[in-house]
Amino acid sequence: MKKIFIFFIVAISLFASIKANQKSQIISINKNRAIIKNIDAPTGSSGVVIHHFDKEHATIVAAAKLIGKNEIEFKIFSALKQEALPTPNIKPKVGDEVILNYLYDRGLIISPNFSTYKEIKNLHKNIEWIHPDLFAVELSKNKNPAPTKEDFKKFCEDYSIGILYFAIKNRGYFVDCHSFKKLSSEEIINSDKDIQTPFYSRVKEIETNWFNFYGNDKITNYNKYYKNLLENK
Repeated sequence: MKKIFIFFIVAISLFASIKANQKSQIISINKNRAIIKNIDAPTGSSGVVIHHFDKEHATIVAAAKLIGKNEIEFKIFSALKQEALPTPNIKPKVGDEVILNYLYDRGLIISPNFSTYKEIKNLHKNIEWIHPDLFAVELSKNKNPAPTKEDFKKFCEDYSIGILYFAIKNRGYFVDCHSFKKLSSEEIINSDKDIQTPFYSRVKEIETNWFNFYGNDKITNYNKYYKNLLENK
């Protein structure tokens, strides 16, 4: 029991170093890229660029992704896009605030069974975990039993989530919701018994849409499917 307790502490420390909502500032801009002040965030971290009009008024002007040491790439922040409203034509400027590891305190766990889900949730109590039932319901609405990267990204936008956690065999992977880059990994106690596909949830079955000839079929091998999903660009 003592060894297990030590393992838990080590596992928690692996992700404790990636703090949510790390702030920086744009130093220079070159087209859709910018150099920012030094920041403690892993490559692949996503975030937002915020323009402050004054002390009381500010707005998000772009989505950002850390692509190298203190270098970000930005694009339109689609989470704020409204069909009935024009897209704000405000571009990032020198001096604008940058927040990376954006919403890393809210996440979704993809695990093969309840025991693994419960273990991960207990290991990382500093993160607000959105129940996988909600994601399963969204997939069920679309009759899509094999979630794609686009499915995950859309769910993250709709539910304001920054982190995905994939339990694959004996490792757990922290993945940025929007860049889909692996940020860190850790050893976990995972059982190959009672594997539920497409992942653990209380939604027992997600039907396939018979009219979606180009859609994904049901997942037959949990570990292989998500391993390929994370490795394929």
